[in-house]
Amino acid sequence: MKKVVVVGAGASGMMAAITAASKGAKVILLEHMDRVGKKILSTGNGRCNYTNTYQSKECYRSDDQSFPWKIIEQFPVQSILKFFDDLGIYPKDRNGYLYPNSDQATSVLDVLRMELERLNIEVRVSTECTDILPTKKGFKITVCSKNGNKKIDADSVILCTGSKAAPKTGSDGNGYTLAKKLGHTLIPVLPALVQLQCKGNYFKSLAGVRVNGSVSLIIDGQNVSQDIGELQLTNYGISGIPVFQVSRYASVALHEKKKVLAVLDFMP
Repeated sequence: MKKVVVVGAGASGMMAAITAASKGAKVILLEHMDRVGKKILSTGNGRCNYTNTYQSKECYRSDDQSFPWKIIEQFPVQSILKFFDDLGIYPKDRNGYLYPNSDQATSVLDVLRMELERLNIEVRVSTECTDILPTKKGFKITVCSKNGNKKIDADSVILCTGSKAAPKTGSDGNGYTLAKKLGHTLIPVLPALVQLQCKGNYFKSLAGVRVNGSVSLIIDGQNVSQDIGELQLTNYGISGIPVFQVSRYASVALHEKKKVLAVLDFMP
C-alpha cells in the first residue's frame, strides 16, 4: 500500500487526500492551523459557490491560455456535481452559480470532513511541515507540533498549501518555500481577483456606493482589459466582481513599473 502525505488541509488538500485514499493509498493529511478547511467557510460570502454551470476557456485568464483549461477538463462541472451529490450535497442554482442547497458553506466542509473520516484518513492539525527531503524510496517529511519535531516517511507528497492570499486562514506562503527546496522555480507571485487600491484623497466620501457599470484598465495608454457588472467604491479605491476580473493585469503592470489607470463608466 502506497503512503501519501498531503500538506495543507484546505479544499484542494482534502480533495487530494480523499482521491488518494479512494485509490487505495494510506493517507496522512497535515494542517498547520487548528482545524481543516477554514477558508471554505468564507467562500461565496459564507455560502460556498463550489462550481458554475457555464465554463469555457474565456472564463480563465492566464499567460498560457491552454493551461487552465487542461486542468478544468480533468475534473469538469459534471464530475464536481457527481462528487458532491454522492456526499449528500444538492446544488442550488443562482444564474449558473452553484451553492449547496442549505446556502451554508459549513455543509460543504462537513461532508468533506465526514469523507476523510469514512476513508480512515489520518488528519493532523496544528502540525506544520517544515521540510521535505527526497530519498531513494520516496520522501522524508519533517513536521513540527506541540509534541515536538517528528519525521514521516512517504512514497509521495502532495503540496496543497495555498498561496499568500489569506494568512488568517492558513495561506501564508509557506508552500513556496517547500517547493523551492524541492527544486521548483516560481514566477513572480502577484495578487489576482482582488480589489484595487487607488491614489486620491476623496475615496472616503464615496465609500459604500454600488453601481452597475464598467471598468476599463488603461496601461501605458492602452486599453488592456474591460469588464461590466456591479462596481463598489470603497475608502481605499474600487472593488466588485468587474474589478476582480481585470485586477491581474493591474498587478502585472504595477510589478513591471507601468502606469495603470482604471476608468469607470457609470452608464455604459
